Amino acid sequence: MKLKYSLISLVLLLGTSCNDGFLDRAPKDELSDVSFWKDGQDATKYTTGTYRYLIAPENHIIMTDCYTDNAVPVHVGAEQGQLSAGTATASNPHFKQVWQTAFDGIRRCEIYFSNIDQVVMNEEKKEVLTGEMEYLRAFFYATLVKYFGGVPILTHPLELNEPIPARDSEEAVYEFIVKELDKAAAKLPVQRTESGEIGRATKGAALSLKAKMSLYFHKYDVAAKTAKEVMDLGVYELFDNYGNLFLPEYENNKEVIFDRQYVQNAYNSTIGSLIDQYFGPLMMGGWEALSPTQDLVDAYPCTDGLSIKESKLYDPADPFKNRDPRLAFSILWDGQQIAGKTYDSKEMGNGNATRTGYSMRKYVNPKNDGNNEYGWTNFIYIRYADILLTYAEAKNELSGPDNSVYAAVNQVRQRPSVGLQPLPQGLSKEQMRAAIRLERRLEFTFEGIHLFDTRSWKTTEADVKKPVYGKLVDGKHIFVEQRSFNPEKDYLWGIPLTEIDLSKETLVQNPGY
Repeated sequence: MKLKYSLISLVLLLGTSCNDGFLDRAPKDELSDVSFWKDGQDATKYTTGTYRYLIAPENHIIMTDCYTDNAVPVHVGAEQGQLSAGTATASNPHFKQVWQTAFDGIRRCEIYFSNIDQVVMNEEKKEVLTGEMEYLRAFFYATLVKYFGGVPILTHPLELNEPIPARDSEEAVYEFIVKELDKAAAKLPVQRTESGEIGRATKGAALSLKAKMSLYFHKYDVAAKTAKEVMDLGVYELFDNYGNLFLPEYENNKEVIFDRQYVQNAYNSTIGSLIDQYFGPLMMGGWEALSPTQDLVDAYPCTDGLSIKESKLYDPADPFKNRDPRLAFSILWDGQQIAGKTYDSKEMGNGNATRTGYSMRKYVNPKNDGNNEYGWTNFIYIRYADILLTYAEAKNELSGPDNSVYAAVNQVRQRPSVGLQPLPQGLSKEQMRAAIRLERRLEFTFEGIHLFDTRSWKTTEADVKKPVYGKLVDGKHIFVEQRSFNPEKDYLWGIPLTEIDLSKETLVQNPGY
């Protein structure tokens, strides 16, 4: 079922989709005037509009795989090229875009909390809306702390010329996020059953974000406990077909915990997606902006669960045969079919095409061939597979690989469309850690998770410094580049230079910027 935005006095949605959803009822840009906050309709409109401040999937989530061993950007002279190469400065536009959008969302939350008490409406509905805003505020802070480290925790909407306060510590931001999510989880419904409500935050979304952030900060006891709470809700399960999980025909399925809703025939990129445009292959009218590495391709095991170095099923003469099906669901290589066309990398290296001979398939909608309209595939921020692997990783770090750890990992590996052999019994804690980390890398390729996993594991430096290779040409894998990584600087993004200047020296810049 499709949800739609209609941003009153900002965006007029001209197209249609399957059914009307909660995003039909969106607000004016600010709506902070006291004359507006009169009834439940006003409060609902304002809450709805806050969802459009969620982090953009294209440049700031999917593209982050280019800052790991999974991929490299095609447009090396652009902002993402600087980030990949380790040469970005505090003036990089991506820094400002993420920072500003998140704090704009936080400001909207603060305006809501300053006005909601005066609204006359059904109290149960008001409590749910407040839970949504607590969740969204936590989501915005979770975004900021992952990208920038500690940030200021705001307690009121800043006035026009009011300087932003000093940064709080990462630990303080984490604790604030958890408190907000605990409050939200107590208010939010377990499920959204009405079509007009699907896509709004739920109890499971709040618990899931708490589990994910606790894992990121190595709070393994909290992560395992909270992930288990999500598992015990009994409302989520793995979707059978891994490839279809990322197509619009199958959106809002039981694996999806929280996503960004898009619409077909969208008026602009607020309500329609640019994923197809950015990452689709050239032959579909896309920009092919992300090039998967040979290292990622080689990381996918064979169907027996063994690596290509170990498995007897691996055939160097036919290297894509008998491989983990997620490889073909995620990556395009020469000869693959998509949108009724055959992919080839003949334009490789021309500055606007793949640099490695591979391209991204996941999330590219075959029905948007030609890219004549904005994409309409929802982008999934949190899904159930992440909760299973979050539980497994946290539980393994706490007490080693017990049966519950094996069960969680094997559920993901043995999804019907994947069908890998279960992990071998008798793994040590260290062996299970390596298995889980690989499983996360392959399961969440191009979903904006791998960069932050490697930051949490402190492996980004080693991963980025691997030589980047591409497809076989004349019997050898082409060499693409050797990247640099400064561990004193590159584990965090720089605070935008404009924000440092506007803060009147209250904001302290991250090291190296």
